[in-house]
Amino acid sequence: MKYETAPAFEELLENTKTYLETNVDLLKLKFVDKTSVVTSSLISIITIAALLLITLMLTGIGVAIWLGKILGEYYYGFYIVAGFLLILIIIVYIFREKLLKKPIANSLIENMYK
Repeated sequence: MKYETAPAFEELLENTKTYLETNVDLLKLKFVDKTSVVTSSLISIITIAALLLITLMLTGIGVAIWLGKILGEYYYGFYIVAGFLLILIIIVYIFREKLLKKPIANSLIENMYK
């Protein structure tokens, strides 16, 4: 009784090759999916931040002019607004880990593992 192992072995190699190619394609698709999710999240965050920055700048200018008009000299209003923004920057700097780094990192990780 003679066994024909050559055709079975070739079929096994072909199936293994197909399996590996399919896994590589699947990994590529998963990578593209995760990359697109993270990129779109970053773009939306950057867009919202830019619009918020523009809004805050225009509001700050308006408040500074309004305060300056009330106080009699326009530059007083700009000094008051600048002082307020300096205090706000110091507060954000002190709490940057809790306010900025952790939420952004958690958001990115969450988007990667969705």
